[in-house]
Amino acid sequence: MSTRDRRVTLALKWHHLDNLSAREVRDRFESEGIGDYTVSTIRDYLSEEPADAVLEQIENEHANVRLQSAERYERLYQRAREAEQNATTDEPITAMVPQMRTVSQSEEPLRVADWERAPPGDDRRPEWADEHDVVVVFVDDARHLEAGDEYPAGARRGGYPARPGTLPEFRKATIGVERDEPDPKGRAMARSEQAKYQREKGDVLGIYSTDINMNVDGELETTVELDSATAAAIREADLGEDVTDE
Repeated sequence: MSTRDRRVTLALKWHHLDNLSAREVRDRFESEGIGDYTVSTIRDYLSEEPADAVLEQIENEHANVRLQSAERYERLYQRAREAEQNATTDEPITAMVPQMRTVSQSEEPLRVADWERAPPGDDRRPEWADEHDVVVVFVDDARHLEAGDEYPAGARRGGYPARPGTLPEFRKATIGVERDEPDPKGRAMARSEQAKYQREKGDVLGIYSTDINMNVDGELETTVELDSATAAAIREADLGEDVTDE
């Protein structure tokens, strides 16, 4: 290889593999002691056809870049799958509880109907009550309250204690949380990310048509079409493995 051919080869390698411009190639020639050349000379070098060895290196480098990109998108895809599985939220547990009142200074002493709790299974519980609802029922006895004491709303009606067996007023309240319940919104976003990374991976691998569908269960279904060269290469690789196995 002549000295000029060597310079052309280096210029082409640095241009195609390191993405250097003609000016940057010239600067590297100078910094590495190869010579001081004009930018137009370097452009002439870059306009020449690369040798087969250079072409092979360029193709290999591009293949490596595609593979690295595909691996990156695969990692992102797997991360999105984990995010889907981990997309949970805390669901509040609500129940009906007695609406409480507080005795004011002007009301004390206040005489109201006494009350007791009706646990699940108690016949006095209303039909709408489930196991979480807190139900109290007014009874025969009276209770005397002072300022600051609380009592179920309805324990005193029309200036008199409520009738035995009647119920107070109720309100809905949060009594706890169910942790790690599936979060539909978070999981939908994670599945969208998965589809995006699958498409990106298909693009860098030369898959020119990628159909990604989401079924009712939230699973991803992917159908790909390969260009003829890629499909042929895969078939040859599979045949080679079959021969080896035999």
